[in-house]
Amino acid sequence: MLRRSHKKSRGGCVECKRRHVKCDENRPICRLCVLSDRDCSFASQDQQQQHDPSSRERSIESDRRHGETVLDLRNITPLTPVSIVDSPGNLPAQHPHDASLDDAINFDHMELLIHAIQDREMFEIGTGVGEYHASGIALGLKEALAAPYLMHELLAFSAQHMAFLHPERSAHYLHQAVSLQTRAISLFNTTWTEVNKSNCVAILLFSSILGHHLLADTLRKRDPGGLDAFIAHYVQCVEMHRGIYTIAKSAWPLLMQSELEPILTQSTAFTSRQPKGNDCEPIKKLINNSTALSQVEKDACHHTIQYLQVGIDAVAAKQEIFVNRHQMIYSLTMLVPPEMAALLAKKQPEALVLLAYYAILLHHGRELWQSGDAGLYVFGLINGYLGEEWDEWMQYPREKIVGDMAME
Repeated sequence: MLRRSHKKSRGGCVECKRRHVKCDENRPICRLCVLSDRDCSFASQDQQQQHDPSSRERSIESDRRHGETVLDLRNITPLTPVSIVDSPGNLPAQHPHDASLDDAINFDHMELLIHAIQDREMFEIGTGVGEYHASGIALGLKEALAAPYLMHELLAFSAQHMAFLHPERSAHYLHQAVSLQTRAISLFNTTWTEVNKSNCVAILLFSSILGHHLLADTLRKRDPGGLDAFIAHYVQCVEMHRGIYTIAKSAWPLLMQSELEPILTQSTAFTSRQPKGNDCEPIKKLINNSTALSQVEKDACHHTIQYLQVGIDAVAAKQEIFVNRHQMIYSLTMLVPPEMAALLAKKQPEALVLLAYYAILLHHGRELWQSGDAGLYVFGLINGYLGEEWDEWMQYPREKIVGDMAME
């Protein structure tokens, strides 16, 4: 029998040549490797190119020279399976490459996709979950067809939520979350160079889901490193979220012409509110009277306090049924100034007291899967670190968290 003739792919990728299939030679990742979720590389790639900075790295360095904040995922630490599992003994000692991830159609992935479509609780600290969940997921799936990094991160976050819902299978789902998130970041770093009209929606959705993922992981960690470990994770989360905020600002005109416009408008309306309550008056007084903070640092603290009060106002306004009362748990990490993150990183006492006020928001959201007992946990870490001389300033969050728990 005569074999059908075909044009050989001389410049195909290593994986397609190994499998003896025709490669479309699309770089940096060919379509077959995208569809089958395989690592794609080209042996014919110029060696000099491998040693020179990539276009993405050159773009990042250029942006930094011009004072721009960029979304740089090269140093993001992938999730570790101990994030949610209470007993490390439930985990396998190693996590070898999961062969099932190489399948073009994977029923484990289908389970995660169906869960993401049906379960609104995954994004319950996001904007307009009740109103926009169905349309948001539909938009995300449409964008993910052209941006595999978005699909991988959506599935990774779904796996993390499944690990919470099914603790008896948490090791299985957390392994999926780690593998899928690692692949998502790798694909993103390989394919993205700049934000434009064609990719701004996919990049913002990817960044937002990754931000939700990292925040949920941070809040559920119970690291033996105590406060130092929590601060390190939380500051990384803040820096990642500021990258999301920078993307949104730089691409705002394009995004407001996209299908994300209703969600972005609602989110902006919430974060632009003027604070009403006086819950944060004690911390304002502490910042104003501090001799350890510069004026720039005081301004950053007051900027953060304003958002904190808006968040506390929201959880108290139970009659506003169309407002996501817990959105500020997520939004605050995106809105705090870089000076505030620097104060947290060096464990400045005034910044830690301010973080204890953030723990009030976490405590109000203790029924959420992302928060759980994080409010009490974070308050305990800070209270144990600060000396007795800070008791006066810790009194209000103590009443709202510890006192509230005693009354239940």
